[in-house]
Amino acid sequence: MNDWSRACRLLLAVLLGAVQPTRAQPAPAVPAAAETGRILRLLNADNAAALRASRQLLAQAEAARPDAADPATRQARLADAHWLLGAALRNEGRFDSSLYHGQRALSGYLALGQPSGQANAYTLLAQTYKRLADAQHVTLLTRKALSLAGLAVAVARRGPDSLGLARACLVQGIIYRDLKDYAAARRCYERAIGLARRDPGQPSPLPVAYANLGQLRMDADHDLPGAIGLFRRALPLYRAEGNRNGQEHAYRQLSWAYRQAGQPARAVGAADTCLALGRASTDPHRLLNSLEAAYLAYRAAGRLPQALALLEEFKTRTDALTSADIAQAVAARQATFELGQQAARITDLDAANARQRRRLLGLGLGAGLLLVLLGLAAWQYQALRRANARLAASKQLIEVQAERLGLLLREVHHRVKNNLATVAGLLQLQASRLPDEQAARAVRESQQRVEAMSLIHQGLYQADDVTSVDLAAYVRDLFESLRQAYAFPPENLDLVLDLHPVRLDIEQAVPLGLLLNELLTNAFKHALPHPPPGQRPALRLALHPAPAGGLSLEVQDNGPGFAADSIRVGAFGQRLVAALTRQLGGRLQVGAAEGTWYRLEVG
Repeated sequence: MNDWSRACRLLLAVLLGAVQPTRAQPAPAVPAAAETGRILRLLNADNAAALRASRQLLAQAEAARPDAADPATRQARLADAHWLLGAALRNEGRFDSSLYHGQRALSGYLALGQPSGQANAYTLLAQTYKRLADAQHVTLLTRKALSLAGLAVAVARRGPDSLGLARACLVQGIIYRDLKDYAAARRCYERAIGLARRDPGQPSPLPVAYANLGQLRMDADHDLPGAIGLFRRALPLYRAEGNRNGQEHAYRQLSWAYRQAGQPARAVGAADTCLALGRASTDPHRLLNSLEAAYLAYRAAGRLPQALALLEEFKTRTDALTSADIAQAVAARQATFELGQQAARITDLDAANARQRRRLLGLGLGAGLLLVLLGLAAWQYQALRRANARLAASKQLIEVQAERLGLLLREVHHRVKNNLATVAGLLQLQASRLPDEQAARAVRESQQRVEAMSLIHQGLYQADDVTSVDLAAYVRDLFESLRQAYAFPPENLDLVLDLHPVRLDIEQAVPLGLLLNELLTNAFKHALPHPPPGQRPALRLALHPAPAGGLSLEVQDNGPGFAADSIRVGAFGQRLVAALTRQLGGRLQVGAAEGTWYRLEVG
């Protein structure tokens, strides 16, 4: 009996050993093809051509036979194609697609064991998250970009590619600069300059390092001559490489430096060159940046008609970019529907796996059926591995799509906020040119109403929850915005904020914000400038959730009050407050005891 047991265990070990997966040997590093270098140069000169070439390279790599003599070569070409396509899509502002291809490139380089490729992929992902943070003003995304840049530097140190390490240091320095850590940013720039000077390879990161170090000299050190000198050192290097994007950035920063140095004519000249390069680029965000620089330069030079035309073009292009983002959101919803169908197929696979496991329990015991049982177990093991691999891949794809949808929704709120800010800027410009003070005051009040709505969308894209508004934070921001607009010093005001955490969806938050804007505007205009004798101006804001649901909002001042048959808000403001109260389905109470108080209850 013992001999039979030992024989069975030996046979089981032999069969299980036969089905163990073979351990893959590390693939040799594959050098970059000439086509890869050509596309790299195109990324900074003609991004549209780089996008076409990288897509063609990806199609060729996918069409190659998987059973070729050197499978590592095909895998390396696939990784390079995903990396280059992700960089071209990032330059066009298509961040969700750029992240997808960057992750595909990183997976390929990890499988090949290529440190230089991994560093390039991490650098691409860091740059994409950095641009997302710039577009949405979300610090969490900036810190995500910094962690990816740190991985890029750490991996690049293990490889022989000094230019790849220099590029990773540059991206790390730029992100440190965004986080206001200027000392760390300076160390990264100087290290990148040292690496680039020792390696003459192309494209060189040296002009990028000069331009960003110049920006640090301008913004952090306020050394305008030193900054201008660095920008001028970067420009001939950019021209020699045909790097139009780099030239646009250097001329844009040069225009900012000249404008701050009190040289408006030179600022306009640099801005004109920057704007021409921005129009030649396919990156819509780059063009918006160059339009902003040109608008500021012309305004500083006193050329107001040209400045107004540039501001109007900025608004038009911002609207067009918003429409494109909405179209991407629609496409993402279609992808979500397809993912739902995949989830149903995954459920079917799980059910099939459960049936197969129950079938194994029904196998009989016996010496004659031992080999059949072991064969079925081995087959079942492989089937489960394949099914689990498909399940893991599908779940990962669902998570990526969910993250992309969240990013797109934040981008939509950010674009709406930008549009409202542009409208507010146009109203401010119009008010400054009206000779009638009463008309100018009415336009400025309309500007404040637009800015009140803009704060709603700003709070949405900066928060984790993009569907509801944090009312307590919004009340603080709106009060501070109006206090600055009316130039009311905070040290002369007794302010009491009794704000409890309350969240509200955007359909109710917008009319509530407009109503609160009217009440606070009324207080700043009529109450706070006229406190009782011997007292300081006082204002109390209270926000509480109602016990039976809803909320209660109170605004109280210690001003002179109002007559029994009138309310201090103007005729238009009074009608607006009444209309907004009806829209909210709430009840507004007004009193004049020791000042004026308003209590809005929304059920």
